[in-house]
Amino acid sequence: MNIEITKEIIFNYLSGRASALQKRMIDDWVKKPENEELFYKWLVEYECQNPQYSTDIAAGLDRFNQLANQVDENPDWSILSESEAKEISRFSWKWWAIAASIISVLVSGWVYQDAFLYKTHRTEFGETQTITLSDGTQVTLNANSSLEVPRFGFGKKTRQVRLAGEANFTVTHTVDNQRFVVKTEKGVEVVVLGTEFSVYARRKEAKVVLNKGKVQLRYQVGKTQKELMMKPGELVTFDQSNHLKKEITDQPEKHTAWKEHRFVFDDTTLEEFVRIMADNYGLKVIIADDSLAQRTLVGSFRANNADELLEIVSEIFNLQITKVGDTVLLTDK
Repeated sequence: MNIEITKEIIFNYLSGRASALQKRMIDDWVKKPENEELFYKWLVEYECQNPQYSTDIAAGLDRFNQLANQVDENPDWSILSESEAKEISRFSWKWWAIAASIISVLVSGWVYQDAFLYKTHRTEFGETQTITLSDGTQVTLNANSSLEVPRFGFGKKTRQVRLAGEANFTVTHTVDNQRFVVKTEKGVEVVVLGTEFSVYARRKEAKVVLNKGKVQLRYQVGKTQKELMMKPGELVTFDQSNHLKKEITDQPEKHTAWKEHRFVFDDTTLEEFVRIMADNYGLKVIIADDSLAQRTLVGSFRANNADELLEIVSEIFNLQITKVGDTVLLTDK
């Protein structure tokens, strides 16, 4: 017997009311890739209509408003629990009611939204990870980075992802020339059509290196929206205010050496090395004096972990390493 899988049947299944036959049919149905997106869509709709935890906002606000509208100096605290009464004593009644309603809306509307709408790929300190997206695009995440990919419509309606940290992209060209967009927390967007490039977007700056093809950068300086078209071999750096600096790099591949656990230093100061250790390994490196911080590193070095990289640097500059937990002190021997 063929049973058409409908939203009503899925809702019954999620609420535990489906028959044994329906359960078997749904189990077979959801295993097919073409049904996965529809299942997630109905799952999101079900969760929105039937949250696992639901706060009676109306009843809560009604109780707060009873207190807010009292004009005497001795409100009837008996309508509230002891814990509620203690919390309210810090604030005026009406403002607390407004804050409670705003918090409830934020919690119910936003906390779980991204978890349903996006699948997040994340790396820990010292870890790299290569991901192949459903459109064939390959992404390699550097340490301490995350990539959010839409669960619904990716490769059909949009190819837009969100990056925090650093990643290398090899984007697959589509028959309909669909754009691939990388959005960053720094407010810089990379718009591409079948190309290979790297994006770095952390606390103090953002960088884009183009290996092959052509990309368009969209960024904002103050209230002005700007655009820039990049060519292969170009390196574009954005400071904290999104001011742009463009350079030519003869070896764009050195900016993705981290994929092979290699670190390429080109007159890199120890002060900059401190940032690299924090971004990639979560270590707080302290340099004993300012003159030591301005010494520069040159060369390419392979290191599989933080200790190996620290050991290399200490041998080059004849430094003493003192490590306590996640804090490292570098001093002259």
